[in-house]
Amino acid sequence: MNGENPTHRILQIALVLNNKVGVRTGIEPLLSAATYDYGLPRPDWDWSKLGHEIEQVQKELDFLPIDRAAFLNDLLQAFAMMVREGQGDDIPYAERVATYLQVPGQPVPEYVIEALQRELCALLIEADYPDDLGIALRQWRQRQAIAGSALIEKGRAFLEQAAKRTNQIVWPLPEEQKVTLSFPKNYPYRGYSDYARNYEGRVHLSGDIQWETAALKHVVCHESFPGHQAYSAIRERSYRTGNLGIEGTLYFSNTPITPIVEGMCEIGQEILGMIESIDDRIYHLYNRFSTAVNTNLAFGCNAGGMDRETAIRQMMRKTYVPRVFAEKFYEFWTNPLWCTSFPHYWYGAEIMRQNCAQMKGRYPELFRMVYTEPHTVRTLSIAINNLLGLGGG
Repeated sequence: MNGENPTHRILQIALVLNNKVGVRTGIEPLLSAATYDYGLPRPDWDWSKLGHEIEQVQKELDFLPIDRAAFLNDLLQAFAMMVREGQGDDIPYAERVATYLQVPGQPVPEYVIEALQRELCALLIEADYPDDLGIALRQWRQRQAIAGSALIEKGRAFLEQAAKRTNQIVWPLPEEQKVTLSFPKNYPYRGYSDYARNYEGRVHLSGDIQWETAALKHVVCHESFPGHQAYSAIRERSYRTGNLGIEGTLYFSNTPITPIVEGMCEIGQEILGMIESIDDRIYHLYNRFSTAVNTNLAFGCNAGGMDRETAIRQMMRKTYVPRVFAEKFYEFWTNPLWCTSFPHYWYGAEIMRQNCAQMKGRYPELFRMVYTEPHTVRTLSIAINNLLGLGGG
């Protein structure tokens, strides 16, 4: 590799940003760094030098094929925003979200949340629960609660089922792929996919919270198959076999790549046909409802000045969760790195549902784009429209 190639220079910018944003936020944002040895030096550039390098390489993208140039330009726009943050610019939260993620920089409309709540209430009544949402959810959780050895047994069973269906429906997984599941205590996240390299990964689910069977199924699919573990392994296989350019290996937080990945993870259970029972349907609706509420609380905390106690109490009141659960989410919403990423769950899932609806009957082509090609929200939309002869490219 040499630093003169525009793609390699962008990789170098990403590596330098990984260090500098990591120092600023406490978390390194280049999530693919554990999987790939990019083989490039990481100079000690200051924020001003980084901004200059981004501007210079943007001028060279016209020499690349249009699809590669579009993808890389979108990444560079997100990187330029990181530089502005690093330099101390006071940038509105909404502007950061919109630039980083290519999703609306605004809360979810209240009428959407109200419609989801009505639908959830109706489904709980259909399942013979009371017409009071708080009481109904409390009873549903009690009946669905799972703990102890049954938790790991069911989790592993869901993992195996999801892997099998991913192979059949989505994309062939590397035969060598191995994923372990654990429930650590004092864990900062509800769930996290930790992918290393050589098709090995770990899925950690919090051992501090109550799990319901339907919730466990959803999160296992999100973190493993066809979610993060599948995405990472298929990506690695594509790169190792020469079918994916080096820029396609980048998975960088706060870029318009993440709504695609997180969106696909969020709808993974739907894609696999694993929403099978009325309890699965209840959790599916509850998850959409609570994610919308939490997205708006993230906007309230980061753009509206909402204080910690108010945010925690509102989450507890609106989504009927215990305090320990709300506290974990508050730390997520307000984390210096993840705060601007959080909207990618709601908006990413809605974007990918729309893409699936648009590509109905042509899922293999959509999955090829998502799992084996480098895309941002914008370039994926362009690729879909071009494939369907709708223009927009």
